[in-house]
Amino acid sequence: MKKNNSPSNGYDTYAEINLRNLKDNFNIIRKASNLKNKSKNTKICAVVKANAYGHGMTRIAEELIDCGADYLGTAFLTESVDLREYLSLKMKNAKILCLGALTLDTEHFKDVIENAIEVTITDLKSAKALDKYAALQNKIVNVHVKLDTGMNRIGFLAKDAYKAVSELKKLKNLNLVGIYSHYATAEQPGNSYSLKQLKTFKDVVSEIESNIHKFELKHIENSGGILNFRDDFCNMTRPGIMLYGYYTDRTKVKKDIGLKPVMRMVSKVSLVKELPKGESISYGRKYTTTRKTRIASIPIGYGDGYPRALTNKAKVFINKKLYPSVGTVCMDWIMAEVGMKDKINPNDKVIIFGPEYTADDLAKLIDTIPYEIITNVSDRVKRIYV
Repeated sequence: MKKNNSPSNGYDTYAEINLRNLKDNFNIIRKASNLKNKSKNTKICAVVKANAYGHGMTRIAEELIDCGADYLGTAFLTESVDLREYLSLKMKNAKILCLGALTLDTEHFKDVIENAIEVTITDLKSAKALDKYAALQNKIVNVHVKLDTGMNRIGFLAKDAYKAVSELKKLKNLNLVGIYSHYATAEQPGNSYSLKQLKTFKDVVSEIESNIHKFELKHIENSGGILNFRDDFCNMTRPGIMLYGYYTDRTKVKKDIGLKPVMRMVSKVSLVKELPKGESISYGRKYTTTRKTRIASIPIGYGDGYPRALTNKAKVFINKKLYPSVGTVCMDWIMAEVGMKDKINPNDKVIIFGPEYTADDLAKLIDTIPYEIITNVSDRVKRIYV
C-alpha cells in the first residue's frame, strides 16, 4: 500500500492544531501578564478545560508545560484525573488546579489525594470533609479558596469570606495555597462592574492577609482580565481562550496583541455536481439555485460540531477563495455553491475555519462566541498536531 504523506493522514475532515501558534500566544500572554508586575514573575495557570477548548487536552497540556505554564486549570475532577494519568508518564510534577466546586464524595477525595490535584474550596462542609479524609490518609491537600465577588456562581460571598477563611485555617490537613475570584464582564475595557469586583477582591483578601493567612497565590484575571484589568495585586493569571488565539470579545479589543488561532478546521471537496436553475439543496429545501451552477459536497456536519444554525449563513475557503455554504447543514455534510467559472475539483482542500476565516467570523453569524465554535468540535474529528 502506498504511504499517505498528506497532513490529513487519510482523514477527510480534521482539525489541524498549530503548536507554534500556541507557543507564540503563550509568550504574548506571559508578556501581558507581567505588565503590572515589577518582578516580572507572574505565574500562569493555563486553562485546558473542555478538552483544551476543543484542541485536545493532553497534547496541549504537555506543550503548555513545555512553554512554561506553572499550573494547568481544569473544570472538573474527572478532567484533572485524566490529565494527571497522562502527565504522570512524562511530567509527573506538573501542577493541576481543578477550578470546579468540590463535592461531598469520598471517591472524589481519594482521587484528589492519589493524583495530587489542587482543588477549589467553595464551602465549609466539603472542606471539612476533605480535611477529615486527608487526615485519615496522613496527607496534606493544597487548596485554593474561591471568592464570589459578583459572578454569583460558586464561591464564598465577600461578606462571609473572612469568617470562612478563619474556619479553613483550623483545618490542619488543608494547605491554603491560593485565593481567587472570577470576572463576569472582563471583556469590556473599563467596565465599572469589573472594577467593583477587583476592588472587592483586593479589600477582602487584604483584610484576610493582614489578620489570618497570607496566600502564596492570588488570582482573578481570566483572558479578558489580562487584557483589560491587569493589576499588580495578583501574582497569577488564568488565560483560557487567549491561548487558543481568540479574544473574549473581538469587537471590544483596544489593541490587537497578535494572537493567532491555533485550530484550523479542514475538510475536502468530495463531489462537484452541476445543477440547473430552480433546484433545491438539502433537507427542507431551504435553498434553491437561482442560476445554472455547481454544488460542492463537503464531508462535515453537525455530527462534527459544525453548527446547524449556520444553515445558509456561513462560507468556506476553497483554493484561497470564499464560497457560500448553501442548504441545511446535515449531520455529515455541508454543500457550497462554487459557480461555473472557478476550477473546483474533488479532493480540493476546504478550510472551514482558521486564520483565514475564523471561529469569530462563524460565531458572529449565529450570535454566539468563538468558545462555542471551537469547543463543539466533536471527537469524530481527528486532531493533527503540526
